[in-house]
Amino acid sequence: MSQFVYEKTYGASPGEDMVYDLEALINSYNGEQSVGCVKIGREHGRIAIAAFTLLIRRLHEGHRQSGELVVVDASSGMDKYDCRVSLISKHSVAGGLPFGCSITTSNSSVISSI
Repeated sequence: MSQFVYEKTYGASPGEDMVYDLEALINSYNGEQSVGCVKIGREHGRIAIAAFTLLIRRLHEGHRQSGELVVVDASSGMDKYDCRVSLISKHSVAGGLPFGCSITTSNSSVISSI
């Protein structure tokens, strides 16, 4: 009974069901924003998620010259699944501006190509 209540409240447990729930949530969010803000890719059992907010989208459109140099802050071991989180920033006169975010389950070259 408690597993049913948990899944109803928080979604599926880890595994394929969780990935399907995550894809459905991403599709719902992209539909609300009327633009693809979040993309998910899967290859050989590995997952990669790339995300940007509407603020980041506006920065891409209005601040093109800062795309020449980006800074990547990569961290791993963020959760019990050992996902890697990379925050990408670009420079400006005002300081660092958000450029994007990626979450991956592996550092392999397969994930980089997704």
